[in-house]
Amino acid sequence: MPTIQNPRLAGLACIRCDRRYEVADHSTGCPACLAEGRPMNLECVYTPGESTGVDQPYLRPVTLGEGRTPLLTDIAGAVPGLDVALKWEGANPTGSHKDRFSAVVVSRALCAGYEGIVAASSGNAGVSLATYCGRAGLRCEIAVTDDTPARVVELMRDLGAEVVSFPRSEHRWEHVAAYRDSRTMLPVTNFVVPPVGSSPFGIEGYKLVAEELLADRDGRAPEWVVVPASRGDLAWGIHLGFRELLGADAVPRICLVEPFPRVAAVLAGADLYATFPGSTRVMPSLGGNQLAAQAVEAVRRSGGQAVAVDDESVLAETRRLWRAGFPLEPSSAAGLVAVSRSLAAGTMTPESDVVVVATAHGLKGM
Repeated sequence: MPTIQNPRLAGLACIRCDRRYEVADHSTGCPACLAEGRPMNLECVYTPGESTGVDQPYLRPVTLGEGRTPLLTDIAGAVPGLDVALKWEGANPTGSHKDRFSAVVVSRALCAGYEGIVAASSGNAGVSLATYCGRAGLRCEIAVTDDTPARVVELMRDLGAEVVSFPRSEHRWEHVAAYRDSRTMLPVTNFVVPPVGSSPFGIEGYKLVAEELLADRDGRAPEWVVVPASRGDLAWGIHLGFRELLGADAVPRICLVEPFPRVAAVLAGADLYATFPGSTRVMPSLGGNQLAAQAVEAVRRSGGQAVAVDDESVLAETRRLWRAGFPLEPSSAAGLVAVSRSLAAGTMTPESDVVVVATAHGLKGM
């Protein structure tokens, strides 16, 4: 059966001003907010109707069996003084949460008549998009930086992607931006400065994390959901899922994990559109010196927090987890470091009900 658009998908709405737009690929986010110098992403809007879970923009999507990842609760000692559960996204087909995004955004490209997609990636997204484009018979072009591990670039090419490499991260965005008016290749990741985030269609796929957590916990929402983030696609999608299922007043708190203060700085009074000093060697998927508003909104609207973690602590935690049988990539291990720091700071207690989203396994670069 072919992939089709959900007949209840009514359009898209700005996450700030709530202006409504037709179902189309608004790659620069809300045109009205962009004109004001305040780039904002959009979210999908559906007409009311019968639903057994969160709404999705495409029915019978391109799939490799992504989702329904395990919730690991038998991890005593992962954070001394607190029992936490891991939502193990490394169990997805290509080993990361990005498969949820890819399944939906590739379905969008297929239904809208594109020949392929173009994206910027530090690794996981490129591997995932190449895989799902191959499944759908679409072209895939991935822009990377020159320091992307050779094995990851080779893997993307083996999966059929055309890979183009640039010295600096912002050069990747310029490459993707060249396709903004293309009728054949769909840009699916951010290229706007300051950023808005990735395709709102793909972000809808992350709502299913919330649905699965409720199903695995007999309908009980955790108090905290800990999410590593760069521009906040995953955190925002999870928040949207809980909002849809529980209502805005009953969502879990988002603890957003970052490699240096960005969201934390904005919450303390910094300008959302500032350039934030800092870097990371070991968490490239969480890098970036500018924010997308959706990352801040996921925290603000849930009454959550943002926690910055350093490379050395994350590397030490990654090694410890590998030896305990949890081969997380450093960006995933960062979530457990953030929980330890929250416990020490008193924002979480030994009684807190916490789920850490472990976004990817660490085996791709081997």
